[in-house]
Amino acid sequence: MPLAVGGLMLLISGPSMIMAYMKLRQRNLGPILDANGWAVNTAARINIPFGSTLTGTAELPRGAQRSMRDPFADKKRPWKFYLFLAIVFAVLGALWQKGYLGEWWGQLRNKAEQASAEVAPAPAEPAPSVPAEAAKPAS
Repeated sequence: MPLAVGGLMLLISGPSMIMAYMKLRQRNLGPILDANGWAVNTAARINIPFGSTLTGTAELPRGAQRSMRDPFADKKRPWKFYLFLAIVFAVLGALWQKGYLGEWWGQLRNKAEQASAEVAPAPAEPAPSVPAEAAKPAS
């Protein structure tokens, strides 16, 4: 009987616990405050300074260091990398338009073909054909 009651409680409250876990993993207090009647209409993101005002932290032991890097912070876009790629593609496009890349590619291809021709072994000579009479075993 106690297992049946526990199973029924888990069946009823299980989905809401899973949803609460997923919302807390997003580090957003908005849905929790809305559920408590606080009517927060925006995402109340929890960062390190805001989280430290909500909780009391213990003092660090001697020799310990605190890292202020937030592993859950919003990721920044690597705009410098995108700008670098755009410049590289623009330069390659301009070189291709002028015909320099086609000329360079043709020279590179010719060198590769010459190198493979020098390295490739000569084809083997075919084996001499055996007359049909000599191929038959003597009986």
